[in-house]
Amino acid sequence: MWRAGGTPDDTLFGWVREHVADASQIYVLDAGTLELHAFSARDGAHRWSVGGRGSGPGQLKRPVDVALATGNTVGVLDPGNGRVSFYSTNGTFVRSVTVPEAAIANALCVFTDGSLLLLITSPSAFAVQMDSAGRVTRRHAFPWPLNGGGNEFVSSATFIRGAPTGRCTAATTFGFGLAMFDESGAVRTVPFVERVAAPTFKKTKLSGGEYAIMLDKGDNAALGGWRSGETTFVSFAGATYRGGIVDLYDPGGRYLASWTAPPEDRMFYANRRLYGLSSGGATQKLRMWVDAADTGRVLREAGLRPRGSPRAVSRPARPADTPVRRPPPANAPR
Repeated sequence: MWRAGGTPDDTLFGWVREHVADASQIYVLDAGTLELHAFSARDGAHRWSVGGRGSGPGQLKRPVDVALATGNTVGVLDPGNGRVSFYSTNGTFVRSVTVPEAAIANALCVFTDGSLLLLITSPSAFAVQMDSAGRVTRRHAFPWPLNGGGNEFVSSATFIRGAPTGRCTAATTFGFGLAMFDESGAVRTVPFVERVAAPTFKKTKLSGGEYAIMLDKGDNAALGGWRSGETTFVSFAGATYRGGIVDLYDPGGRYLASWTAPPEDRMFYANRRLYGLSSGGATQKLRMWVDAADTGRVLREAGLRPRGSPRAVSRPARPADTPVRRPPPANAPR
């Protein structure tokens, strides 16, 4: 439908980390230019860019994640400055929240009351819940077991993206599944339906004689997820799914349906439209894949109502071109 960036003379992006969208704009966090870019969700037109290298108000040093926040703002997690910076949806800097845990965090989520949740996955894995001023209120152990050699590969996770709600849901990259953190502090886990291999590791001798623990195998990987209404979407890619596949879950974590996805590095569904970020070659580009009518058709084929709200199904519905469902791995946590 449209594209921004991705041509030899259009180096709009440097190194895209994440993107998220609201009703009118798509926000792209660029760790290469150290900026947050905003584009029209309708036609991809560039609206504004903020940030720039530094530690002053609104500047960024090492941004890693972006999240929709309360009060028509967008939050950027910046471990380089040890803080979360908030910008209005019109591109002006609003405020920063400085917290020690931000320096080692890799993912950000904002609750409806303005409180924050940070994921830290290395060197140890845990989540930190804090109020809107950055005061820590709870700490959560990583809810999945860490196998031998447990490092950033095992514990890697990203938040499901969407407008703030009373729950932050994280999707692990390899194995395991979804972890749901409520504002109240309760945590619940749901295993993936896909057969996503829990990674295995091997000890490798380096040229200098020392040894390192290296990732040996992790077949399919969860690239991330997003939320539309109360439906959670998780995208997967790997050897089994050449073009990618998206699984849909209801608010309780029950599997609903699947559909195949375009071959993008990152996918995002918002406003009944499907967006993708691709980093092939020397440039990166943002693309919108389908219009509202096409997305409505896909939702109906997946067993959902056109507006994306789940309906009761006695057994999972799936499009005809989706690979046959496979049982979850035998070692999936219950």
